[in-house]
Amino acid sequence: MNLGKKIGQKTAWAAAAVLLLLLLVMPLAAPHAAAENVNASIMLDGQIIDGAEPQVVKGTIMVPIRVVSEQLGYAVKWNKAEQRITIGSQTSPLVLTIGSLTADSGSSRIPLLQAPFVKAETTYVPLRFVGSQMGLSVKWDQAAHTVYLESPPPPPSEVPVPTKPDPATNPGSTTPPVSNQVSIDGINFSADRLTIATGSSLAPKVQKLDNPARIVVDLKGTQFGPGMMQSGTMNSTKSGTLTVAGSAIVKQVRFSMFDTTTSTTRFVVDLNQTSPYTVSTQGNQVIVDLSGGAATPNPSPGSGANPGTSPDNGTTVPGGIPVPTPPVTPPPTNGQKTVVIDPGHGAHDPGGLGATGVQEKDVVLAVGLKVADLLRQEPAINLIMTRSDDTFVTLDGRAQLANAANADLYLSIHANIANTASAGGTETYYADANRSKALSDIIQKHVQAATGFKDRGSKQANYLVIRKTTMPAALVELGFLSNIAEESAMAQSDFQQTVAEAIVAGIKEYLGIR
Repeated sequence: MNLGKKIGQKTAWAAAAVLLLLLLVMPLAAPHAAAENVNASIMLDGQIIDGAEPQVVKGTIMVPIRVVSEQLGYAVKWNKAEQRITIGSQTSPLVLTIGSLTADSGSSRIPLLQAPFVKAETTYVPLRFVGSQMGLSVKWDQAAHTVYLESPPPPPSEVPVPTKPDPATNPGSTTPPVSNQVSIDGINFSADRLTIATGSSLAPKVQKLDNPARIVVDLKGTQFGPGMMQSGTMNSTKSGTLTVAGSAIVKQVRFSMFDTTTSTTRFVVDLNQTSPYTVSTQGNQVIVDLSGGAATPNPSPGSGANPGTSPDNGTTVPGGIPVPTPPVTPPPTNGQKTVVIDPGHGAHDPGGLGATGVQEKDVVLAVGLKVADLLRQEPAINLIMTRSDDTFVTLDGRAQLANAANADLYLSIHANIANTASAGGTETYYADANRSKALSDIIQKHVQAATGFKDRGSKQANYLVIRKTTMPAALVELGFLSNIAEESAMAQSDFQQTVAEAIVAGIKEYLGIR
């Protein structure tokens, strides 16, 4: 995302304020340095962040805003009229303004040592300040020329007793949780299939309950990870509801910390009607599939099936199902190619905001759903969507979903934005040239021809979702929402359909499907 214009000068403040602020924004390099590229590395939790391209300005390490949005995973919003960058959630945002030496943390205004600026159509923000404000530990090793970022430990799980407790999702236990839990990184519901992304492979306990009809999935030894905490779907009691749209079978999905003694998280799939289902694990994912599997058999004693004891009334409920042994890869799909379509952003993360207010998350979801409709007509393709409605999936969760499914192809759909209304065009990105450049080139060829926008080419970048996926992966930027003509076109259903058809044509060409 490219933002704003460079203005403003450094101002002075009281000596006491300087001493306080140095704890947050102390320079990461010698103060004699002017704006310059530096051959520095940025490490996040022991992993290098590729393509960070830091610069030193008067002793302050500045990084492109895409490092904050795509690499660190924080939602970033841009107000073009006010040249303002908002980072983080709506409840606790951090607001910076291009050229301004003052930031707004929501509760106070904080002076900066270096104002955000734009260079070569790339917006730079002070890494130490942003990292510290977002809860990261930031350290600079001058000898190694490396910035070390460390995420805060996840808060301890707790389950406050609600005013009207629902025993299906929360028994009200207040016993301290066990340690070393596996993280729950994200949830997604698409095509009558619930996918729960976890930090490692788990064996779920599953029950079918009636009156009302629902499927209950318990994951022992787990806790909600930072991605879930930041998703906007959880409330202050560490529970939440995933709204489901367009399903005749599923009403909603509820989740919470069910038992803190064993650190068990619970997911409840509320049904509109009784339906056959299967539950399986694929890599680091638990999948509840109601899309048309065979009727669930009643388990026999000693079969390894879940006992199906109801937490609501203490009775034994028939219909609990055996949990298959976790496969390393998904079962064969009769020669089908598995394609993952990833409409970017979602829910509290709107992505870019267009010249007249069109939101990126809406445009790319509309295109993604049209792509899905077309791919479902292809018998040689097994489709997986990272999201099919206005929900949020973490960047890691998107990559994990594709990797766990052993997908043959991953495509992330986005729309661009720039600090100037004249910027425009279609471009496609790949991370690994050997694995993904051919896919990126083909997608760019088809989509650019469909949009008719300027051909910005197929190029290399280190966006997290195409770097962490292990199959051929590409990220296509359809056009620029900051360009009023391209924004207007992308908001039109006919245009979206044309682009969707082009995407499908590119996928089929790459996979060799006629």
